Amino acid sequence: MNFRGGFALIRRTMFGFMAEKGFFWTLTLGWMMGPIIYMFVWTVAAGDGSITGFTQQDFVRYYILLILVNQLTYPTSHWTVGDQIYGGKMSIVLLRPISPFYDVVASDLAVKIVCMPFVIFVAGVAAIFLNFRLAISGLDLLVAVYLLLMAQIIRFMLAYTLSLFAFFTNKIKSLLSINDTLVFLLAGQVAPSSLLPGFMQDISDYLPFQYMISFPIEFSLGKLDHSQLVFGIIVQFIWAVVIILCNRLVWKKGIRAYMAVGG
Repeated sequence: MNFRGGFALIRRTMFGFMAEKGFFWTLTLGWMMGPIIYMFVWTVAAGDGSITGFTQQDFVRYYILLILVNQLTYPTSHWTVGDQIYGGKMSIVLLRPISPFYDVVASDLAVKIVCMPFVIFVAGVAAIFLNFRLAISGLDLLVAVYLLLMAQIIRFMLAYTLSLFAFFTNKIKSLLSINDTLVFLLAGQVAPSSLLPGFMQDISDYLPFQYMISFPIEFSLGKLDHSQLVFGIIVQFIWAVVIILCNRLVWKKGIRAYMAVGG
């Protein structure tokens, strides 16, 4: 891989997006509305008591962290990969002297860099007004950063892998919508994963979705015991490896199919 060229592409894409930061900030505000609404719903529901161990303040901390984690892990560029394939623009990407993977990574990182100042500002204002407090040790902070990095890898690579199925089908938008729906239901957006009904919680423990968002947040809040943490780290790592291997397989077969039809 041409790392110098890849970094140059990321930098150029970021500067290009900076010129349109107003547009991206508007989109970001829309993405944050969901967590803000659910935060108020759950805090009202909890009242002065608790729901499955979550107090009113726990819900405030959870959803403020969710605003940050969701923005850091959301793969914004996967919706454009299918359009590149359908429109023939993938041929131009393939002609570049760097891996096509950099094109997707560049867009994804550029959007995050452009949007994060606005996200941090909104989350910071909410934290001040809602008396946000988070006590975490240095070691736990390092673990949380690792879990967040793995969450980013899993969420990005899964979405990117699904988008590559555009090599084989024109129904890719539906497939990506299903993925986003499963993330919404099982990753901890509508409710923390530990609040899911019993059967859904049992299923989600072995699926990758909760490890994209809820897992690092619940660890940071001290809601996971040692066995849950170890189990989650193992499952998270396994899913990361499986998804990366699947990505390489789909990419190789997809490129062959693309070139076979004159891409």
